Amino acid sequence: MHKYKYLLLDADGTFLDFARTEKLALEKLFQHYSIECSSDMLCLYHNANRQCWEDLEKGLISVSELETLRFERFFSAIRRPVSAQEASGRYITLLASNAFYLEGAEKFLEEAGKEYRLAVITNGISIVQTERLRALNALRFFSHVIISQDIGISKPAKGFFDRTLEIIGASASECLIIGDSLTSDIAGGIGSGIDTLWYHPAAACPDSNMPATYSAGSYDEILSILKSL
Repeated sequence: MHKYKYLLLDADGTFLDFARTEKLALEKLFQHYSIECSSDMLCLYHNANRQCWEDLEKGLISVSELETLRFERFFSAIRRPVSAQEASGRYITLLASNAFYLEGAEKFLEEAGKEYRLAVITNGISIVQTERLRALNALRFFSHVIISQDIGISKPAKGFFDRTLEIIGASASECLIIGDSLTSDIAGGIGSGIDTLWYHPAAACPDSNMPATYSAGSYDEILSILKSL
């Protein structure tokens, strides 16, 4: 018998390639507004976007507020009189229309799904996450898809994970959170009493002070850890 019943998987950066989706969407968005898609422009957008996601994780803003606020900050920084609301709507449509797995992710989900029940736990815009999962035929892997915008609470708030456990009908001890974000997935799991596995394919090997229950740098390593439990 396995130690866990459910694997609670973050989406972007864990099995979905958001960086690729975002790059394509920004290129098309900038082209529409005749903005050069240079490294400087991308940096300005990413700074505005990152600040908004940090505010979201702190509970300072909602996902709906984030959608437009990041563009308000970006267009203010480049001094362009563009409607943030219009740009946000166009960008969300572009994001939702481009979906990619991270390399090896689909095979990992197939293998993990043979032994565990899988659920998605993601901070994000509902239509973007749902449409991308549907486009990749990824919904077949998951018993539940829990999106912060749908439940009105974002990771790492304990309420997000309490609601997740309620939705899937499981106890904290039956679940393992797998995600790439220390501030969202891992911190949230620790604060909610749920074991965590930090997925860090591009990061240095964590030291002995790593707060996660487990850590892995590849999907094969995750599967190896799961088999050992």
